[in-house]
Amino acid sequence: MNIKTLLLLLIATVALMFLLHRCPSTDTVTTTQTTTTTVHIDTLKFRDTVYFPQPYRVVELRIDTLFIDTSKVIRDYYTEKYYHISYHDTILKALADIKVSENSIELAKFDYEVYRPTIHTTTIITEKSVQRFFLSMGCGVNYCITENRAGIELLAAVGIKRQNIHFGYDFINQTPRIGWQYRIK
Repeated sequence: MNIKTLLLLLIATVALMFLLHRCPSTDTVTTTQTTTTTVHIDTLKFRDTVYFPQPYRVVELRIDTLFIDTSKVIRDYYTEKYYHISYHDTILKALADIKVSENSIELAKFDYEVYRPTIHTTTIITEKSVQRFFLSMGCGVNYCITENRAGIELLAAVGIKRQNIHFGYDFINQTPRIGWQYRIK
Protein backbone atom coordinates (compact mmCIF):
# COMPACT_ATOMS: atom_id res chain seq x y z
CA MET A 1 0.00 0.00 0.00
CA ASN A 2 1.54 3.33 -0.98
CA ILE A 3 1.49 6.65 0.89
CA LYS A 4 -1.11 8.23 -1.43
CA THR A 5 -3.64 5.53 -0.64
CA LEU A 6 -2.89 5.79 3.09
CA LEU A 7 -3.30 9.59 3.03
CA LEU A 8 -6.53 9.24 1.04
CA LEU A 9 -7.90 6.79 3.61
CA LEU A 10 -6.81 9.08 6.43
CA ILE A 11 -8.53 12.11 4.83
CA ALA A 12 -11.69 10.04 4.20
CA THR A 13 -11.66 8.93 7.84
CA VAL A 14 -11.30 12.51 9.13
CA ALA A 15 -14.11 13.65 6.81
CA LEU A 16 -16.31 10.79 8.02
CA MET A 17 -15.56 11.70 11.64
CA PHE A 18 -16.46 15.34 10.93
CA LEU A 19 -19.77 14.32 9.35
CA LEU A 20 -20.57 11.97 12.22
CA HIS A 21 -19.74 14.68 14.71
CA ARG A 22 -22.26 17.01 13.04
CA CYS A 23 -25.07 14.42 13.32
CA PRO A 24 -27.40 14.89 16.27
CA SER A 25 -26.96 12.38 19.05
CA THR A 26 -29.59 10.87 21.29
CA ASP A 27 -27.14 10.91 24.20
CA THR A 28 -27.72 14.23 25.88
CA VAL A 29 -27.71 15.44 29.43
CA THR A 30 -31.03 14.57 31.01
CA THR A 31 -32.35 16.13 34.18
CA THR A 32 -34.87 14.38 36.39
CA GLN A 33 -36.65 16.43 39.00
CA THR A 34 -38.50 14.79 41.88
CA THR A 35 -40.55 16.83 44.33
CA THR A 36 -41.66 15.44 47.67
CA THR A 37 -44.20 17.43 49.68
CA THR A 38 -44.74 16.71 53.38
CA VAL A 39 -47.56 18.38 55.29
CA HIS A 40 -46.98 18.71 59.02
CA ILE A 41 -49.72 20.03 61.29
CA ASP A 42 -48.57 22.35 64.05
CA THR A 43 -50.90 22.52 67.07
CA LEU A 44 -51.43 25.48 69.36
CA LYS A 45 -53.27 24.54 72.57
CA PHE A 46 -54.94 27.06 74.88
CA ARG A 47 -57.04 26.65 78.02
CA ASP A 48 -58.91 29.35 79.87
CA THR A 49 -61.37 29.27 82.76
CA VAL A 50 -63.85 32.01 83.55
CA TYR A 51 -65.31 32.15 87.07
CA PHE A 52 -68.57 33.94 87.87
CA PRO A 53 -69.11 35.91 84.68
CA GLN A 54 -71.38 38.92 84.87
CA PRO A 55 -74.27 39.24 82.41
CA TYR A 56 -74.08 42.11 79.97
CA ARG A 57 -77.88 42.36 79.68
CA VAL A 58 -80.67 41.37 82.03
CA VAL A 59 -84.33 41.29 80.93
CA GLU A 60 -86.94 40.91 83.65
CA LEU A 61 -90.37 39.68 82.56
CA ARG A 62 -93.61 40.29 84.45
CA ILE A 63 -95.22 36.91 85.04
CA ASP A 64 -98.45 36.03 86.77
CA THR A 65 -97.36 33.76 89.65
CA LEU A 66 -100.76 32.17 90.08
CA PHE A 67 -100.02 29.21 87.74
CA ILE A 68 -96.37 28.62 88.77
CA ASP A 69 -95.28 25.63 90.88
CA THR A 70 -93.03 27.32 93.42
CA SER A 71 -91.34 24.16 94.65
CA LYS A 72 -90.32 23.25 91.09
CA VAL A 73 -88.93 26.72 90.49
CA ILE A 74 -86.92 26.65 93.72
CA ARG A 75 -85.62 23.14 92.97
CA ASP A 76 -84.63 24.24 89.43
CA TYR A 77 -82.98 27.39 90.83
CA TYR A 78 -80.64 25.39 93.07
CA THR A 79 -79.97 22.58 90.53
CA GLU A 80 -76.49 22.60 88.95
CA LYS A 81 -76.55 22.05 85.19
CA TYR A 82 -73.45 21.16 83.15
CA TYR A 83 -73.17 21.75 79.41
CA HIS A 84 -70.51 20.39 77.07
CA ILE A 85 -70.20 22.08 73.67
CA SER A 86 -67.65 20.87 71.07
CA TYR A 87 -66.69 22.08 67.62
CA HIS A 88 -64.29 20.34 65.19
CA ASP A 89 -62.88 21.69 61.95
CA THR A 90 -59.73 21.23 59.84
CA ILE A 91 -58.24 24.37 61.38
CA LEU A 92 -59.81 24.52 64.85
CA LYS A 93 -60.95 22.16 67.59
CA ALA A 94 -62.89 23.86 70.41
CA LEU A 95 -64.43 22.44 73.61
CA ALA A 96 -66.50 24.32 76.19
CA ASP A 97 -67.65 23.08 79.63
CA ILE A 98 -70.26 25.35 81.22
CA LYS A 99 -71.78 25.06 84.72
CA VAL A 100 -75.09 26.87 85.35
CA SER A 101 -76.28 27.24 88.94
CA GLU A 102 -78.74 29.64 90.58
CA ASN A 103 -79.75 31.03 87.20
CA SER A 104 -76.22 32.15 86.33
CA ILE A 105 -73.15 30.75 84.67
CA GLU A 106 -70.97 29.76 87.58
CA LEU A 107 -68.07 28.24 85.63
CA ALA A 108 -67.05 28.26 81.96
CA LYS A 109 -64.00 26.38 80.63
CA PHE A 110 -62.84 26.87 77.08
CA ASP A 111 -60.25 24.63 75.41
CA TYR A 112 -59.25 25.06 71.83
CA GLU A 113 -56.52 23.83 69.51
CA VAL A 114 -55.52 25.69 66.36
CA TYR A 115 -54.01 23.58 63.59
CA ARG A 116 -51.55 25.41 61.38
CA PRO A 117 -50.31 23.35 58.42
CA THR A 118 -46.62 23.57 57.59
CA ILE A 119 -45.50 22.33 54.18
CA HIS A 120 -41.96 21.03 53.64
CA THR A 121 -40.92 20.60 50.01
CA THR A 122 -37.83 18.61 49.02
CA THR A 123 -36.57 18.80 45.44
CA ILE A 124 -34.02 16.26 44.19
CA ILE A 125 -32.31 16.95 40.86
CA THR A 126 -30.42 14.08 39.20
CA GLU A 127 -28.25 14.63 36.16
CA LYS A 128 -27.02 11.91 33.82
CA SER A 129 -24.26 12.99 31.48
CA VAL A 130 -22.86 10.99 28.62
CA GLN A 131 -19.33 11.40 27.32
CA ARG A 132 -19.31 12.97 23.89
CA PHE A 133 -15.64 12.49 22.97
CA PHE A 134 -12.96 9.99 23.90
CA LEU A 135 -9.53 8.89 22.73
CA SER A 136 -8.11 5.43 23.45
CA MET A 137 -4.89 3.52 22.74
CA GLY A 138 -4.14 -0.20 22.74
CA CYS A 139 -2.51 -3.10 20.99
CA GLY A 140 -3.68 -6.39 19.54
CA VAL A 141 -2.83 -9.62 17.82
CA ASN A 142 -4.09 -10.32 14.29
CA TYR A 143 -3.68 -12.84 11.51
CA CYS A 144 -3.02 -12.03 7.84
CA ILE A 145 -4.78 -14.59 5.62
CA THR A 146 -3.00 -13.63 2.39
CA GLU A 147 0.50 -14.07 3.85
CA ASN A 148 -0.58 -16.80 6.29
CA ARG A 149 1.12 -15.34 9.37
CA ALA A 150 0.25 -13.65 12.67
CA GLY A 151 0.94 -10.04 13.44
CA ILE A 152 1.08 -7.54 16.30
CA GLU A 153 -0.58 -4.18 15.85
CA LEU A 154 -0.78 -0.87 17.68
CA LEU A 155 -4.31 0.60 17.85
CA ALA A 156 -5.79 4.04 18.47
CA ALA A 157 -9.47 4.94 18.56
CA VAL A 158 -11.32 8.23 18.51
CA GLY A 159 -14.94 8.31 19.66
CA ILE A 160 -17.42 11.09 19.03
CA LYS A 161 -20.91 10.63 20.46
CA ARG A 162 -21.81 7.04 19.45
CA GLN A 163 -19.29 6.66 16.60
CA ASN A 164 -15.82 5.09 17.02
CA ILE A 165 -13.05 5.28 14.41
CA HIS A 166 -10.16 2.82 14.85
CA PHE A 167 -6.65 3.25 13.47
CA GLY A 168 -4.03 0.50 13.64
CA TYR A 169 -0.74 -0.61 12.19
CA ASP A 170 0.60 -4.16 12.03
CA PHE A 171 4.37 -4.04 12.55
CA ILE A 172 5.11 -7.62 11.41
CA ASN A 173 2.97 -7.64 8.26
CA GLN A 174 3.45 -3.89 7.76
CA THR A 175 -0.21 -3.21 6.99
CA PRO A 176 -2.39 -0.36 8.20
CA ARG A 177 -5.88 -0.82 9.57
CA ILE A 178 -8.85 1.61 9.65
CA GLY A 179 -12.23 0.71 11.11
CA TRP A 180 -15.55 2.22 12.08
CA GLN A 181 -17.85 1.19 14.90
CA TYR A 182 -21.28 2.43 16.04
CA ARG A 183 -22.37 1.95 19.65
CA ILE A 184 -25.93 0.60 19.65
CA LYS A 185 -26.64 0.60 23.37
